[in-house]
Amino acid sequence: MIGRHAKKNKNHAPVMGVVLAGLFAGSVALAPLDGGSGGSGGSAGPGPAKLSADRAERSASKEAEKAPSKPPDDCKPSEATDHGYSNGRIPTKELCPLPQDDEFLRADAAVAFYKLNVAYEERFGEQMCVRSSYRSYEKQEELYESMSPGMAARPGNSKHGIGVAVDFCDGVQNEDSPQFKWLEDNSEKYDWIHPDWAYSSPYEPWHWEFDIGQED
Repeated sequence: MIGRHAKKNKNHAPVMGVVLAGLFAGSVALAPLDGGSGGSGGSAGPGPAKLSADRAERSASKEAEKAPSKPPDDCKPSEATDHGYSNGRIPTKELCPLPQDDEFLRADAAVAFYKLNVAYEERFGEQMCVRSSYRSYEKQEELYESMSPGMAARPGNSKHGIGVAVDFCDGVQNEDSPQFKWLEDNSEKYDWIHPDWAYSSPYEPWHWEFDIGQED
């Protein structure tokens, strides 16, 4: 700081004037670092109104980024099976996106899933953790070749390949978890089930299917 090492002088008034002048100059020079534009005429920083507006904008941005609670308008259950594609060959444009990134189901299963997801979030305070939903034929081949026998359906025969099955995570994969128990008690209200075979052959607590799709 200016004046810290100044020699003693009996004439205190001029020295004090120099010190005060230096402090004033320093405060002016530092002003742009406090949020101003950085130019010679920059403001000392945003006022309360500006800060409040910034907070409101950030809050609105976070709200906009929140995953949707309902499917897109063009996700129509009545058209779920009209595409004519075989197992694992359905383009994602013919499927409906889930709230979770890069996950898809056919329209009727997706609409039911959204309802299940909302109820789950109300119960546990967070959306469902989806590890796998629709699987292409190529993905089915990859899993069939890499997993233990019986742990993946033969390519072209997977419920994932017609967009009516989901593998869950974040607790549901454990049969004694509150998440799994809640799904057992509530999933059928939303047309989702844990199929009988998944209790033993092989045991897959994470695997759940859209009920109406069982005969497809």
